[in-house]
Amino acid sequence: MNLDMFLSTQFPKVIFSTFHRFENYYISDMQYGDLSDNDFFRMGLRDISAKVDPFRLLEFDSLTSFRPLGMNFPTNTSSGRPISRQRCAAILFNEMKELSTQFAHGKYANLISELIEHFRFGNGTPWHSEQLDCAYKEIVEGIGTNDVLNTIIETINTQLISKQQACLEFEFFTALMKTIKHTTLPKFIRFEDKYNGLGISVHDVYAQEISLVYFHRFAMSWSCLLYFRAQDHFGLGVEDITDSLYKNFRFFRIWFFLQQHNKFAYKPFLTNFSAHINIGGGI
Repeated sequence: MNLDMFLSTQFPKVIFSTFHRFENYYISDMQYGDLSDNDFFRMGLRDISAKVDPFRLLEFDSLTSFRPLGMNFPTNTSSGRPISRQRCAAILFNEMKELSTQFAHGKYANLISELIEHFRFGNGTPWHSEQLDCAYKEIVEGIGTNDVLNTIIETINTQLISKQQACLEFEFFTALMKTIKHTTLPKFIRFEDKYNGLGISVHDVYAQEISLVYFHRFAMSWSCLLYFRAQDHFGLGVEDITDSLYKNFRFFRIWFFLQQHNKFAYKPFLTNFSAHINIGGGI
């Protein structure tokens, strides 16, 4: 068996995984339906919507319900016509979509609408989008956000070229994992992500894993295929809504209400995305 075949048969191999695990349904932002009216009031969350009072199931007159930018302004709490809980939820979801345009412009603007629709009708099932896969690949490979990719390339080059080692052994992968832990993992934290629809769709990448799918060593070079997979939670916990950044925007108050109120209890869900990346190096 030649060296190429020997190296190739050792893969795929996980070379890095975050401390946070995948499919974690026990974290606070994945809980739902646990809070009563009084729980919301104790957190200072009475003004949820500019269109309805979801606590009393009242729909406001449209002329008195306008609030700029969805910020925290007093709502008309004395008048309105009674509506069903289903009608109230439909209004809240539509309002949530309208308010999401504050954070979503450009080619990824549609993602947050798709996520809101899945939040409403998906019953907590995991969600995936090829468009989000493409966005994640841009982050993994992009200038300024490709720290992990550069680290892997440099580390393999050092092992095979500078150290003139013939293969990638167990000690190499142990050292590589430690090195990756000290790099900046790919996330949607660029300035443009604040308004292009990615930042609002994926607040943070909760869990990530990198695998070496295959590896080939040649006389003067090498090539391999990496598989990046990631997972986020489309959900809000108490620690999120008590943060002023979230609490002051009506969009997040509606989201939190729909998820956490015990009479609505729409289920949060896992957002999955991934990317295959070809890399190589040599003399």
